Amino acid sequence: MHKRMGAQERGEGRALGAATKARLAVPLLAMLAALIAASPAQASFHLIKVREVFPGTTTNPESDYVELQMYSTGQSLVNLGDLEVLNSTGTVTSHFSPSGAVPHSANQSTVLIANTGFSSQFPSVTPDFSDGGLNLDRLGGAVCWPQNEPPFDDCASWGSFTGQASLPSPGDSAAAVAIPNGMALRRTISPGCSTLLENADDSNDSAVDFSPQIPNPRNNTATPSEQECAALPNTVVDAKPANPTKATAASFTYHAIPASEAEFECSLDGAPFSSCATTGISYPGPLSATSHTFEVRAVNPAGADSTPAAYIWTVDTTAPTATIQTHPADPSPGTSAAFTYRSSEVGSKFECSLASGVEPDSFSSCATSGKTFGGLADGTYTFKVRATDAALNQGVPASFGWTVDNSLADTTPPQTTIESRPADPSDSSTASFTYSSNEPGSSFQCMLGGAGFTACPPGGTTYTDLGNGAHSFAVRATDSSGNIDPTPAGYSFTVVLAGSPMAPSPPLIPRPTPTVAPATKLLGKPPATTHDRTPTFRFGSSQGSAVFQCKIDRSSFKACRSPFTAKKLFYGNHTFQVRAIAAGAADSSPAKLTFRVLRP
Repeated sequence: MHKRMGAQERGEGRALGAATKARLAVPLLAMLAALIAASPAQASFHLIKVREVFPGTTTNPESDYVELQMYSTGQSLVNLGDLEVLNSTGTVTSHFSPSGAVPHSANQSTVLIANTGFSSQFPSVTPDFSDGGLNLDRLGGAVCWPQNEPPFDDCASWGSFTGQASLPSPGDSAAAVAIPNGMALRRTISPGCSTLLENADDSNDSAVDFSPQIPNPRNNTATPSEQECAALPNTVVDAKPANPTKATAASFTYHAIPASEAEFECSLDGAPFSSCATTGISYPGPLSATSHTFEVRAVNPAGADSTPAAYIWTVDTTAPTATIQTHPADPSPGTSAAFTYRSSEVGSKFECSLASGVEPDSFSSCATSGKTFGGLADGTYTFKVRATDAALNQGVPASFGWTVDNSLADTTPPQTTIESRPADPSDSSTASFTYSSNEPGSSFQCMLGGAGFTACPPGGTTYTDLGNGAHSFAVRATDSSGNIDPTPAGYSFTVVLAGSPMAPSPPLIPRPTPTVAPATKLLGKPPATTHDRTPTFRFGSSQGSAVFQCKIDRSSFKACRSPFTAKKLFYGNHTFQVRAIAAGAADSSPAKLTFRVLRP
């Protein structure tokens, strides 16, 4: 706080102050805008009011103080404000700019600015800021916060003050309040909330806003004694029915915030609100199978909750219908029995049962995508599936019965062929392969080097970041019956990257391509008459690189390999043929055997 000044000093000070403020106006406004934009919680000093003024006593005039109070959080930036002291005619006699921010900026926190004689009058309180030039005139004057050039933002006047023209419009139009010796001028905080300082407590009329009170100086470390005003309650629904639910009765519990003195009113499906117990309410029903709306509002002395809590739920008493979409053939082998199914209600969950012969049903949860069983022994089986909807309605099971005959099982492994591969040698660190199986629906496993077989896409696979040197690739197919190709297709190649010293020398000589069709010969066969309905054939070719195609009776030639075991044949005469193929040339005279299967 600057000391009191004479007329000439005051004129010079005001001129100097104006010049200084002109230089600081733009950066100060920019600083405030940045602070406010950066964090709304750190608002500037304008959300602070003058709460209490003590002009000292006749015996200790230097004990005067001004107490400021925040009426919003985040008002720690008091160092951006400027407390102005005015004499009885409205002339600024001195001012005080706090040297720094205060640490406590919660709503209702206080800031204490005191004169040097304060401690002798109030020894138990330490002011936040001290200055010997405060010098409030006990008989008449005013203080304003913050200084923003007249008219000021927030002021308190007392005694013989007549300088209303210096204060904000409409100004302190009423007579200023006299302060008896030893008393303080304290702002009344009753207009909007009787226990909380707020902007509505400022009417720009000191005779209305302030009254003499016993001094109660509070510094920034003091815990605010103000309390939140009673407000309209907020209502919360706690316990409620599931949504959806098959239950035709409904029960609710709820609570109010604040809970003190709260009573409740309830409404179901738009009926008028009526009183309901604080412990909850039940509707025994039966409620119709449709959508329902429950509302509850708390009521306290301040009034009723203007936004009642609401809950909407649906009563569903209709059970879903399960339908089996796909199932095994009847009869079929028991290596893999797959089922898919659906429900008449979206979002249903399923339970499945598989019983052998006359065994009882044994339901357990199963996936919405379907259920597959394997390793079933010969016999009769019944599969059942039932659906449960979101409301927990459970439908009757759908069922399918069939016979398992493992003599129908496919035990012939598939044959795997590499369709495309990188050159050998290759000048690329990337190698792509495509491959196929002679049995549609097969899955594949691939291996690069000795890393072991892992699942790979049916269309093909690509390897990257291969280094210089030799590499090997292998792929094997697994058919839908679980048979795995015992002789994976393989390919070895060498990677020679650009600039590598591994370039081959002399140049590679292309491998010769056979131009003559290979000859086919039978190496093992069943006798001309046999009781074996699944005979086995072994065969070979004059060219080691040949592949084979087989056929029985009038069927078409299909890829096969030695040994070849026929699927279960009918009793009677049959013809087996096999031909070798190499370099696209097929044996024009397949090896042939005619034989007869006799009944036991």
